[in-house]
Amino acid sequence: MTAEQAFVAAFEAPPGYSIRAHRPADDAALLRIENRAAQLFRAHGYPEIADNPFASVDDFRAMATGHEVLVAVAGEGRPVGYAVSGARSDFLHLRELSVDPDHGRRGLGSALVRAVIARCLERALRGVTLTTFRTVPFNAPFYAALGFVELPLEQASAPLRDVFHQELPEGIAATSRVLMVHPC
Repeated sequence: MTAEQAFVAAFEAPPGYSIRAHRPADDAALLRIENRAAQLFRAHGYPEIADNPFASVDDFRAMATGHEVLVAVAGEGRPVGYAVSGARSDFLHLRELSVDPDHGRRGLGSALVRAVIARCLERALRGVTLTTFRTVPFNAPFYAALGFVELPLEQASAPLRDVFHQELPEGIAATSRVLMVHPC
C-alpha cells in the first residue's frame, strides 16, 4: 500500500467518495466549490457571503497557506469538497469546510469533519475549534450534531478569541457567530 493509499484508507467517506490529501492541481476546482457553496448563504439571510466569493485561485491559496487541506473526491477523482485546518495554540482549527451543493447532504461534510478530528487525535491536541454562523442549519446546528459545543468567548484563550475576530466576515454582527470546540 502506498502512502497515498494509506492516507485515503484512514478516512471513511460515503460510498462512491474518498478523502485524500490536497494537490496543487485541485485549487481551481476547490475555488469553484467554495464559491458555489457560498451561494447557499443567500437563502439564510447572509447575501454578503454569497456576494463576496474568492476572486481567484490565488485568494483560495492565500486562505489555505500554512494549513492542511483534505479533499473529498468523487469516484472518478474529481474534487467535490474540502476541509482546511491548522494548529492554533493547542487546538486544531477548522478554517474552512465546503462541499459542492450538487454533492451535499450525502455525508461528505461530516466525513471531512471526522477526518479533521482524526488529525487532531493523531497530533494529541486538545480539540478542534471553528467559528461559524449560529443559526444557519449547515453551520452551528450541523457541527453540534457532530459533537461540537459552543465555547463562550470569555472562556476562550486569547489565540482563539483572536481567530474568532479574524474570521468575522465584514459587516456581520459578532452575535450571529459562534466559536465551537470538539474535544479530542
